[in-house]
Formats: sequence, structure tokens, C-alpha cells
Amino acid sequence: MNWQNNPLIRLVIPFTLGMVGANLFICHMDRTVLFILCCAVLALLFFLIPQQEGTYKDYKFGVVAMIFAFLVGMTLYTGKHHSITQGIPQDSTFCKGILTEMPVEKARSWALNLAQENGTHILLYIGSPTTPEMEARKGLGLSPGDTILAHVIHLNPTDQTEDETFRPFYNYLFSNGICATCYAPRGQWTVRPRQGKPSLLQQAKSIQEKMHRIYDDRGINGEAGSIVEAMTLGRKADLSPTTRQAYATSGVSHVLALSGFHVGIIVLMLHVLFLHRLFPLRWRWVSNLLVIIALWSYALITGMSPSLVRATLMFTILLLCQSFSQKPLSIDSCTLTFFIMLCVNPFYLQNIGFQLSFVSVGCIALYGSPLLRRYMPSHFILRLLWGILVITLLCSLFTAPLVAHHFGCLPLLSLVSNLAIFLFVHLVMYGSLLWWLFFWCDPINSILTDLLNWTADTMNSITHTIATLPYASIEWHPNALTTLLCYIPLLILGYFITHFKNERL
Repeated sequence: MNWQNNPLIRLVIPFTLGMVGANLFICHMDRTVLFILCCAVLALLFFLIPQQEGTYKDYKFGVVAMIFAFLVGMTLYTGKHHSITQGIPQDSTFCKGILTEMPVEKARSWALNLAQENGTHILLYIGSPTTPEMEARKGLGLSPGDTILAHVIHLNPTDQTEDETFRPFYNYLFSNGICATCYAPRGQWTVRPRQGKPSLLQQAKSIQEKMHRIYDDRGINGEAGSIVEAMTLGRKADLSPTTRQAYATSGVSHVLALSGFHVGIIVLMLHVLFLHRLFPLRWRWVSNLLVIIALWSYALITGMSPSLVRATLMFTILLLCQSFSQKPLSIDSCTLTFFIMLCVNPFYLQNIGFQLSFVSVGCIALYGSPLLRRYMPSHFILRLLWGILVITLLCSLFTAPLVAHHFGCLPLLSLVSNLAIFLFVHLVMYGSLLWWLFFWCDPINSILTDLLNWTADTMNSITHTIATLPYASIEWHPNALTTLLCYIPLLILGYFITHFKNERL
């Protein structure tokens, strides 16, 4: 990669560092001061616009542009932080909000995600239902769009906690826009049913629940059904703790959450469905536009989960970039996508799914494509196997430090696990698409039901077997600095591999 040919990277790096700096020193940041500084530096940029006759001004322009990007990053992150903290209720004994998704049952309570009038969210834990009729109904008889009023105790802002044990959890909630948690005892909360037409998001949640019931009625249920629903609907409520732990130990927990991995498979499926390769290059944007519409439609009917929305936005920007470029995936399109998504929500930077997605896509763009071009075998089957091996190996290597940093364990057999279940993941995704396409035809739908159950059960068995092997994973929890240092040898290794002179296989 030539830094001179990729100027956007030289701006995105200080832009990201500005957000990191704001996260470290958020208590000392003032939005007004940062805004004034941005305006001052922007005025200086206009004064230092490069002239053709000299290079000294060009150098100064580049330095000032990087300072401006740094300040913009700090300003955006600080503004997002303050907008959430300002949503903390002034009255710590009462809260009111609109239910955004179905209640989640906990050991001794139910968790409700409530949207307040100011746009922020509160996580309300409630005791037993107020009436026996509600208790007998699944999910407390609540549905997205209902208004919840509660007299609460223990209202805790998520940006303040003295207990270090709960700090990671509170940081996670805060980064997802939840400004506080609270608890309403039994009989201290009530509900006002939704009035009028449900919103688009509420309709999406309703569609997701209907699809879940259809899966269940048609025989896709139990442990296999929970895997299929997690991979196609993003619904993980029925996954057992044993299954979650087995997938985490094997290093394949990413298949259980709708994210960039699944959206990538869906994009390939849609490219085949929309005959992408048959379009002339100048008209490929038509195919990409159809894919984008289909992706957002899929995100809508599966409930608009944050991870899926993030992945859909990422591929939307990538597909738009590809529509005007001959390269299927470039570091420029990845960088632009990264920049736009952080402008949309600066707190994406703290999200593990966001980090893993861009590390995976970035290493494929930097090293995967050159490796596939340089060492590509001539036979079609060998090319396919080589491509799977290279991409899986790169993603496993480059995501390992991040996985260890966030989860405290290093899955040593993640490469083996990913290769072992690669085919089964695609079978579930493609089989589910066919399952819904032939929903009206009972004989074919019944065969596909058996196929999906068998595929999910087999994938489960493989994952649990690998998880029980000796040294499947080791405990290792590096700090942020150690994690960054781990990427230095990985980047050096990738550089020498892709630039090593060798004859084509």
C-alpha cells in the first residue's frame, strides 16, 4: 500500500485517534471549545490550500488537515457522549418510555428497553407482572410500542459506577445508547397499550416474532432451530448457555450473530440471484442497487438488530464504492466505509462487532486479494479451496488479538473450527432462503426442514467436539496496548508474504 495514493487513510487515522483521545479524557472535553477549534483550523486550511508552484505549503496543508481530522473526531465523540448523559432522568424515582423490543426474561426479573422522549434509552428491570392475566401471557403481554410507566429504585447512570466488576457491562450499555438502568418492584409499574399505527421498527419486530412462530410450527425448533433462527433471524433468545460457550471456545461464535459474515454470504447469494456477472461493467450499479434494497429489506424483516444494521450499512457503502470502481474490494472503499460509519455513530468504535468486521475486511483487502492473485492455482476446485483457506486463515489470525482482548481467551483451534463448519454455515443460509421460497409447497418445504435440522445438528456436534479437545483455547486477556503491539508482527508478516517474489502456482 502506497500512503501517497491513499490520502483518506492519512486523515482517518488522526480522526480515529481523536475519538480515542476523547474517550480517554472525556471529563475534560468541552464541546463549545472543540467546535471553535475546528472552525479555526478549518479557516487555516482554506488559507493553506496547496499551490502548484510549491511543495512547502502542501506539507503544511497536510499537517493542518490531520489536526483538523483529529479535532473533528474528538468533537463527534464528545457530542455523542454528552447527548446520552443528558438523557438521564432528573427524577430518579420515576421513568417513562416506549418499549422498543420484546421483554427479555432474566433469572428474577424481566428486562425492558425503553426509548425516552429525548431519544436516549433506559434499561428497566421489572418484578413480577401486575396482574395474573399478564403473568399467564408470554412476554408479559407486552409488545413494542407500549408505553411503560414505573416508580423505580436504584436508578444507576451507565457512565458512572464505583464497582469495577460491572464497569464493562455498563460501558457496553452506554456505547449502545442506554443512559441508565433501574428497577421497578412488583406492582410499581403499569402499561399503556400502543395507540395508533405501529412504527416501522415496531412492525419489524412483529414480523420477526411471526417468522419465529412459523419456524417453530413447521418443525424447525429445539437446539437445531435455535441455531437456524440465530443465523437467519438474529434471534438468540433460545440459545442455551452450553451452546454459546462451545461456539466461543471453538472461535466460531460470530456465526451465531447476524453480522458482516452473514451479510457477506447474503450478498453473494443476491449477486447470483440478480445475475450480477451478466451485467456489463458500466451497468453493474443496477445489480448493486437491487442488492442494497434487498439487504435493507432483510434487515427490516429480521428486526433491525444493531449488529445487522451496522453490517448492512457497511456493505451498502462498499457496494456503492464498487459501482464506480473496477476493484471488487479496495482499501479505499474500506476506509471510506469506516469513516462514514463513525460519523453516523462514533460509539461504533467501541463495538466488538464493528472492530472484528473491519479488521477482517481490511486484512482481506490488504493481503487477501494480493495473495489470491499471486498464488492462485489454475484448477477451479483448487482455486475455490485456496480462496477459502486464505480468507479463513487471514481472518482468524488478524482477529485473534481482538478476541483475546474482549473475551479473555485465545481460541487456538479457530482456524480448524471455521474450516470445519464453513460448508454447514452456507448450507444453513442457502437452505433457509430455499425454505422460505418454497414455503407454499409442503413436500419440498418438509425436505428442506429435515435438511436444515440435520445441518444445524451436525454443525453443533462438530463445534462441541472441537470445544472439548485439549488446548482448544487458552486464557489470555491482553490490555489495549498489548493488543495493538500484537498487530505489528502480523502486519509485517502480511507485508512480506504479499511482496515475496514467487512463481505462480
